[in-house]
Amino acid sequence: MTLVAIDNGHGLNTPGKQTPIFPDGTITKEWEFNYPTAKKLGSLLEAQGIKVIYVSPTEQDTLLKHRTDLANQAKADLFVSIHYNGYRGVWGSHGGIETYHYPGAEKGYALATSVQKELIKKTGWRDRGVKTADFHVLRESKMPAILVECGFMDNPEEAALMVEESHQNRCAEAIYQGILSYLGIPLKEASPSTGEGENPSWAVKQGLEHLNSLMEKGLILEAHYWKEKLLEPMPAWAVFSLIDRITERSVDNGPTVD
Repeated sequence: MTLVAIDNGHGLNTPGKQTPIFPDGTITKEWEFNYPTAKKLGSLLEAQGIKVIYVSPTEQDTLLKHRTDLANQAKADLFVSIHYNGYRGVWGSHGGIETYHYPGAEKGYALATSVQKELIKKTGWRDRGVKTADFHVLRESKMPAILVECGFMDNPEEAALMVEESHQNRCAEAIYQGILSYLGIPLKEASPSTGEGENPSWAVKQGLEHLNSLMEKGLILEAHYWKEKLLEPMPAWAVFSLIDRITERSVDNGPTVD
């Protein structure tokens, strides 16, 4: 069975790995994107029947050697490191996505190319291309390894999306589909009756059908908002709101009881 080692980049409090200060006085740590996106990627891979090992699964800044040692000892088939880029640490118009592999690594290049293609397709962001680097996680991994930079922390528009689940989901799904394409594994088709297999394409199609139906009935508003969240768990407030609207219409339209 295929085993993918997933590295969520830096720790929560790694010095310098954060955005500049936003106008409202807040900052976002790189970990706040890397960690949840790594988990989302892992969930997609596991639903496809691919085993996953997380090599930096805490808030702490795991030693690079520890990460590659874990992947090598587990005999992982692929190594994927998830990051968010930075230029000078001040807001600027630079931006986009790039994916790295170790120089001369043909399989790493093929994996990086496949993932980069999907990331650009999913996000529509500037394509900074596939690049090489002598990063430890690329050099010391004994399997094809890539490092993805899913945007820039010092680009205000891209930084604002770091903690947005919609962007995290897009990046996780793109990396996932790039991995499957590299491995030559087709997406599992979900069963229409059970939804098994958790194929994102099938889930989105089903979600849109039901969303349109609920909109026609006047039970759902703000279609754009909900389309961005079709693959996310529904928060409790949304469940309560929907139930309240349904029961309100039932009461309004129901028979009067004296």
